[in-house]
Amino acid sequence: MLTFDQLIVFHKIVQTGSFKSAAMQLHKTQPAISFSIKKLEEEMGVELFDRSSYRPSLNSYGKVLLEKSLPILQALKDLENLGQTFKQHEEPEVGISIDGIGLNNDLLKFLKNFSDKHPYTKLNMCLDILSEAERRVIAGETDIGITHFIKEYDALEIIPFSSMTMVPVMNKELYKEKKIKDQKDLIDIEQIVISDKNPNGASFGLLDNGKKWRVLDNNFKRQIILSGLGWGHLPFSSIERELKEKKLIVLEFQDIQPRTLDIHLIRLRNHHFGPIAKKLWDELISFHV
Repeated sequence: MLTFDQLIVFHKIVQTGSFKSAAMQLHKTQPAISFSIKKLEEEMGVELFDRSSYRPSLNSYGKVLLEKSLPILQALKDLENLGQTFKQHEEPEVGISIDGIGLNNDLLKFLKNFSDKHPYTKLNMCLDILSEAERRVIAGETDIGITHFIKEYDALEIIPFSSMTMVPVMNKELYKEKKIKDQKDLIDIEQIVISDKNPNGASFGLLDNGKKWRVLDNNFKRQIILSGLGWGHLPFSSIERELKEKKLIVLEFQDIQPRTLDIHLIRLRNHHFGPIAKKLWDELISFHV
């Protein structure tokens, strides 16, 4: 029966170029290496090396076995590495919930790099709205939250992370059509707002007595506003190009004007993190310092 040990010996001979060098690196005797290859060749029913020259080289059968067995050896190496992470009590999964207004390309790049460095811990990321990130953390559904919307201050450890400017905007054509001059002119135009899944959750920048169109997706909200179907607050970073191209008009009135929101890292107080979650938390703290 073909064994992993035989494949390891086979690959080590190919890697080092000789039976002797393979024996030294594997801490085996040269006769043991030769015996292992003999049994492998008996199992395959063919010789795998051309032994006519000083150094053994793969023949056509050996080259096929090398190609086919590479994924097997890589899978074995992955299992060995996985075993090491288990010994170090590294978590198989770490959860992070991010409010949509706190998401940006730099953060996504950071999370990808972190995930690449820890391939045996799955990074479960949720893109949430308003109070949902806080709810997930408090409910124990995720380990770390990134959000502006916080109510349960006593239950959470809260660390300043970044800031985001929310800008009330309207499509230029709609602005001209409705002849907007004052805040009261907005009352009969749909304000596009994100609807919190929690009935007692957060709200932001609502115009009293105005019409509301509630949606559950930030990208959908952005498209509706750009299409001229209403007005609403959007992250400056998501509409910077449209503002430069003057496709959108910034609304600045008594109660409706740009606002800077503070974004925070949150986790449950006294929550015990595993080593990977702790490392993610610490690196996120340093990320925007």
